[in-house]
Amino acid sequence: MIRRRHVFHVGGYDPITPEQQVERLRRSLSSFDRIWGTSSRLSEISNTSAIDASCNVEAWGPNWKTSITFEMLRWDDLIRCDSKVGLVPRLVQSVRALFDFIITGTLFRYAIASWKYALFFVFPYCCLLLIALCSVGLSYLVIGPLHATLWVELLLGIFLSLAIFVSAVLWIGPKRRINHILDDAIFSHEFLYGRRSELDARLDDFAELIAKRAQAAKVDEILIVGHSLGAALTIAAVARALKLDPLLETRGPKLCILTVGATIPKFALHPMGGQIREAAQLVAGTTAIDWVEYQARDDAISFYRFDPVTLKRTSRDYSGEHPKIRRVQIHSMISPIRFRRHRFDFMQIHYQFLMGNDQRSVYDYCMITCGPLEFDVATSPSGAVGLFEANGSVMIARS
Repeated sequence: MIRRRHVFHVGGYDPITPEQQVERLRRSLSSFDRIWGTSSRLSEISNTSAIDASCNVEAWGPNWKTSITFEMLRWDDLIRCDSKVGLVPRLVQSVRALFDFIITGTLFRYAIASWKYALFFVFPYCCLLLIALCSVGLSYLVIGPLHATLWVELLLGIFLSLAIFVSAVLWIGPKRRINHILDDAIFSHEFLYGRRSELDARLDDFAELIAKRAQAAKVDEILIVGHSLGAALTIAAVARALKLDPLLETRGPKLCILTVGATIPKFALHPMGGQIREAAQLVAGTTAIDWVEYQARDDAISFYRFDPVTLKRTSRDYSGEHPKIRRVQIHSMISPIRFRRHRFDFMQIHYQFLMGNDQRSVYDYCMITCGPLEFDVATSPSGAVGLFEANGSVMIARS
């Protein structure tokens, strides 16, 4: 069993602060304790910097105890900078990104790989088009009864349509995450074309931290968790760490990778995504590293039944080897009432991979990150189900 574990967490394109992440982990651990009969204790953030922040977790049952250092690798400051971009630059850059993804055939490849993700990608653009059409329609209704000359009506129509469009986007954009998804598209486009030097520097920092912890941490297991777009950054950072320290895979504690709600193909399917494709192949080819990816049909903001390394659709019985691909159902993690309530709340479903469950399930974020089972056991096809008594004691201990 695992007595000490170091967990790295790389979040997706979400400006969540370390304090918010810790609060989410606190709520998740509360659910974990209730479901599995365990006990846990979470500290406040004890160490923070521009690139990382840490807290400590203790989880235990009658016959086990695990201590976890939970280290968040930060890039939320870069995301917040993106959110400060003005309306006009955001619209211009996002449209430029859309045309690039269309011209390069990437959007078409998204549709083949995951039609749900393709719809998610074009969602904000469809919203903008709908707002534009409504703006023109409303301006026509206002100007029509004036019976002015053609040129006056045309000029007034353009001015009023633009005013309505801008007002609507400024009001609706933040509320419906339209701005956020557009920023995501802009970021992805710029990253693919090497225009994100600050992120490249941050990935180098992440790689150095991973290599340093692997060499010095006195733990049984190092687990790196990448969620959503953060999964691609995780693979990129680990690949860089392997280049920094070619012996990384064999020295020190076992190195494991967990990718959930992953969007690695978002970059890998683009002609300019060579960096991510090479990183995924390097990490997958390093057999000493355990890489497991969980995919869920209900998660529209990811690629379901799609191998992030071979970039091919997979069959229902395909489980992969490097990485191991596990297909799970969100409704098996949460209560029927909660599932019905959030069925079409795509962000809530997407983030369930990082939240506490309502019932024991083969996938449980807290069990994998904070439980006593080794990574290959906790991420086996049956997970921890059947290995724990009602009082939280381990029935089968593997070392």
